[in-house]
Amino acid sequence: MHFIDSDQDLPKVLEALRHAPVYYIDTEFEATRRQTTLSIVQVSAGKEVFLLDALRLQRMTELSEVLVRDDVEWVLHAGLQDVELLLDCLRMPKPPKLFDTQIAWALLGPEACVSLAYLQYRILGLRTMKTHQADDWMRRPLPEAQLRYAASDIEYLPQIHQALSERLAAADRLGLVPELCHEMLWPKPELPPPLTLASFRNAWQLHPKNQAVLRYLIDWYNELPGWERERVPQSKTLLSIASRMPKNAADLLRIKGVPPHFNKAHADTIVRGIHRAAREVDMSAFVQIDPLPYATFEDVRLEAWLTHMRAEVCAEVGGAPELLLPPRVMQRIKERVTQSGRREEATEALEGWRLAVLGEPMRRLVSKPDLG
Repeated sequence: MHFIDSDQDLPKVLEALRHAPVYYIDTEFEATRRQTTLSIVQVSAGKEVFLLDALRLQRMTELSEVLVRDDVEWVLHAGLQDVELLLDCLRMPKPPKLFDTQIAWALLGPEACVSLAYLQYRILGLRTMKTHQADDWMRRPLPEAQLRYAASDIEYLPQIHQALSERLAAADRLGLVPELCHEMLWPKPELPPPLTLASFRNAWQLHPKNQAVLRYLIDWYNELPGWERERVPQSKTLLSIASRMPKNAADLLRIKGVPPHFNKAHADTIVRGIHRAAREVDMSAFVQIDPLPYATFEDVRLEAWLTHMRAEVCAEVGGAPELLLPPRVMQRIKERVTQSGRREEATEALEGWRLAVLGEPMRRLVSKPDLG
């Protein structure tokens, strides 16, 4: 174990790590409501463990020339926060190939969120204690026992990585790991979906002019670029705007949920649009909206069917449901089935590796009478 808190020692670290195909990595950090601060980066090429003091070192970005090459792989455990913190520290836009031992384990059985200590026991037969898990990682100097604890987090990753790779290869799933890890640890931001009248449960209560204003707000929102939609207040605030029909920017800002930055950027456009929509409303063409039911027995049956189908497909494939069919994928399946009215359409919501791995088992299960 080598603790590095001086920039003068970084060249030695770079030389020791250079040209390795795999790096075993972990981080220690302090998280508050306002920010997350990186404290220690643990890295090894398989033998020596280096603990890099991210609070003291000024030239951490030099590590990027070694750690973020196109031909390397990072091995981590539950590395969602680690990857984000490391890329920010190294000033790099994206990670290299990733192998998360927690994700790899979930590809082999029903357990999704397991601890590193659990894997050490299940795979290597080792029992360890999390003695320093809740320690203060911002204090300096760090006690020797705390540093050894940090080093232990990657000490056994090479053996775990090897064992999991062999099991995944035997199950013909090793090739899925890089894609899955990038999906889970470096996910693409999902753009907010378009709005419709059905997005507003209480739209049925609006009078004609207010409903016309809401339709204008829906059209205005849907025409915004994806990144701009993320800055728009929640749908309940848009409904409040339609209900109140503010006359100017000051009125708009008084509505609960309208932040100053949004008001400054969009108030003039929205107020003009509100006035135009209210003025041009065609009373003869107004159609009352009936309230949507809060629940139906069809909804209840569909939710039960989806839960059953998810469990059966994942059991047949032999992987954790949280990994193979996470909530966002299940939502796509639900929408597809609801729109088509046919449960056989469930597989049409799958794509990529999920379609290749889960498609046929899902088709077989969907065709069974007890799931139909």
